[in-house]
Amino acid sequence: MNLVIDFSSKNVRQAKKALSSIVHNTPLDSSETFSKFTGANVYLKLENLQKTGSFKVRGAYWKMLNVNNSTPKHVVTASAGNHAQGTAFAASQLKIPCTIVMPENASTAKVAATAGYGASILLSGSNYDESYSEAVSIMKKSSAVMIHPFDDPLVIAGQGTIGLEILDSLKNVDVIVAPVGGGGLISGLALALKEKHPNIKIIGVQSSSMSSMLESKKNKQLTTVSSRFTIADGIDVKTPGELTFNIVDKYVDDLVTVTDVEIAEAMFMLLERSRIVSEPAGAASLAAILSGKLKIKGKNVVSIISGGNVDMPLMNKLITRGLISEGRIVRFIVGLKDRPGSLKEILGLIGSHNANILDVQVDRFYKKIGLGPVEVLISLETKSHDHTKEMFKILKQKGFSIRTIE
Repeated sequence: MNLVIDFSSKNVRQAKKALSSIVHNTPLDSSETFSKFTGANVYLKLENLQKTGSFKVRGAYWKMLNVNNSTPKHVVTASAGNHAQGTAFAASQLKIPCTIVMPENASTAKVAATAGYGASILLSGSNYDESYSEAVSIMKKSSAVMIHPFDDPLVIAGQGTIGLEILDSLKNVDVIVAPVGGGGLISGLALALKEKHPNIKIIGVQSSSMSSMLESKKNKQLTTVSSRFTIADGIDVKTPGELTFNIVDKYVDDLVTVTDVEIAEAMFMLLERSRIVSEPAGAASLAAILSGKLKIKGKNVVSIISGGNVDMPLMNKLITRGLISEGRIVRFIVGLKDRPGSLKEILGLIGSHNANILDVQVDRFYKKIGLGPVEVLISLETKSHDHTKEMFKILKQKGFSIRTIE
């Protein structure tokens, strides 16, 4: 507790020295693309390239190195995924038996990755909070050491090593933007930086569906929010930590929220423009920067891309929706006369205008279209909204009726 009360960065510096040969000093990448979009000098701290795919390994490892100055016989924790992998990896390296409680709906990929590090997995509860209750029960029954995902001074200090790495690479940083779930990462940043660099603005980003830290700060006390769905499972925490809340309340400059749509768009842009794979929570900070909600024009701004452990089915869905949003995938229904050559004619026109046909479905039996015409659902890949409009204009000039599907 003294670490938090004194609010000293000493422990963070100790953690950085100890972890330097264990975790990656991840790149701080200057982004010309996102700088142009925002009018700020945007840098990406790529914790998606960290061991286990997220920053969580930093805090878990530092905690295990410091448990009563001796090696624990057994550790336990609860996590939706990233802290689980970080803890399991650290435990495997330190040869400590490890039990991870994960929500029953946890990502299949994250469960498999965690088990791959040798941890015993127990699926219990519908969210992190329910899984944590089960982990506490295991801790009491087995005398295991709890590796809390965020509300622990040593875990917080381990996450804070990211802040020192940022300063090593960018001395004149003005703003650091980080995702917030339970608050371990942003508390660590504040612990590492605010003592000696109070002018650096630290801004937290939460999902608008799960803004427990923001509500706690508004209410001046820990607040539990109702459970609502968000794609950002990594920051899906109903109640923030007590330690982290106290740090955030005192030292974090601002908290904002972003929607799932804004997060998805940021993920899409990271992938297409920067070739960076991010999970939803990992893209939340960039979503806030791109949303225009922050006053950052002309400033040196660091967006922490906190993790890259995303399920491939979700990534596939987000890519498709991103292309639809940009007008590069379009679906429309066209009515054709049911005669030989009609379908060939329209497909030929589409092909001649450099659109890629993804799918064609013909319906002769839909009762509302009568006995003469045929309804054809066509999915296309185009270059842009303008390209689509130009092609539709030509099809209509040729006598085809077009009805787009959103």
